[in-house]
Amino acid sequence: MSRPRLNWPDPQLREILGAIVARDRDFPLDNARFLDSLVDDVRAVTGRLYGATTYARLLRDLSAVTGVTRRPSTTTIQKAIARAQALAPIHVGQTGDANSAMPDTHMVRRSLEPVMRDAIAPLMAQMSARLATQMERLDTVREDTASPRTEPGLRLQLAEASLADAHARVGRLEQDNARLRRDLGQAEMRASIAETRIAGLLDELHQAITNAGSGSAALAKVADQLQGTERFLKAQNDAVRLQASSEAEALRRQVTQLRERIDHLLLENDQYRRMLATQRDARSQR
Repeated sequence: MSRPRLNWPDPQLREILGAIVARDRDFPLDNARFLDSLVDDVRAVTGRLYGATTYARLLRDLSAVTGVTRRPSTTTIQKAIARAQALAPIHVGQTGDANSAMPDTHMVRRSLEPVMRDAIAPLMAQMSARLATQMERLDTVREDTASPRTEPGLRLQLAEASLADAHARVGRLEQDNARLRRDLGQAEMRASIAETRIAGLLDELHQAITNAGSGSAALAKVADQLQGTERFLKAQNDAVRLQASSEAEALRRQVTQLRERIDHLLLENDQYRRMLATQRDARSQR
């Protein structure tokens, strides 16, 4: 039997397609960061996490459209899901107070990501422009190397030093971005722990109120009802067992009668066969 196809609305599928292409472009050699970003994007679009099979089928079924040929293992996908679950927010039910609802840390994270991208984008554009300028200078140095009137060695060293400095700055920017993501994940983890503790305190308070109030009387009433139901089910079970036994006994008697009837018919058939054989012998003697 074939597996069911992925059933998402077209707008969500378009957003997921764009996210797959963007993440494959951002992390061409890092499967872990690619899967972390993909799981996060799918959760932002659909509002939930899925199993490893769903993400594997997503990459496989949409590869013809996206051009992404990644095939991460199930273990790698499960690790990414576990990391996402560790950072997933825990929602606490409302208790009647409008100020008692805890903030959704995942939504805070999603709202901070565009701000971070907008803050880093000018720096990345500046570094890209510097890299382009250094490459142009390097091309100029390579052209001037053929001329005996210049100092190609010195210019080439300066261009290589500038290029190395630009690469180092880009690396520092990537490290700062990773540090910000780690800090944001730790903040989400602390918020999730706080929400869990508050939920536990609320459950303990509710349990204490139930035990101290009229909860015991309600439980006793429910216990009596369950005992009455148990007795009724036992009586029904006994009646069904007796009926089944009587029906089985009647069937056994019918089977015995049928067997006796069959034996009687076999005897009659044998007698008829002998009678016919005797008649044939008598006719042949005449």
